[in-house]
Amino acid sequence: MEKLFSPWRLRYVALARHDDGCVFCHTSRSRKDRENLILYRGEKAFVIMNRFPYTNGHLMIAPYKHTGELEDLDDDELLEINQLLCSCSRWLKKAYAPEGINVGI
Repeated sequence: MEKLFSPWRLRYVALARHDDGCVFCHTSRSRKDRENLILYRGEKAFVIMNRFPYTNGHLMIAPYKHTGELEDLDDDELLEINQLLCSCSRWLKKAYAPEGINVGI
């Protein structure tokens, strides 16, 4: 079995602490967007770059609501997340001209 390995992620794994709470809640409450790699803030969700990406262009869209379940999001939150997904797709295509876009949920 082939393994995907990104050695630069080791620093994140080695320094990870379990008492810091939710990284997305913490980051969204901070106003240090540049430092936290937040690219865009919407009303219901925000776009953030992955500090330890596997590939170039790895973005995440996170709701401000603290939940790990899609069904906990209301229609407005789901709509904004999907609109941001389309915007991110356009940004990535313009910046990188990729042959495709992978979306993970």
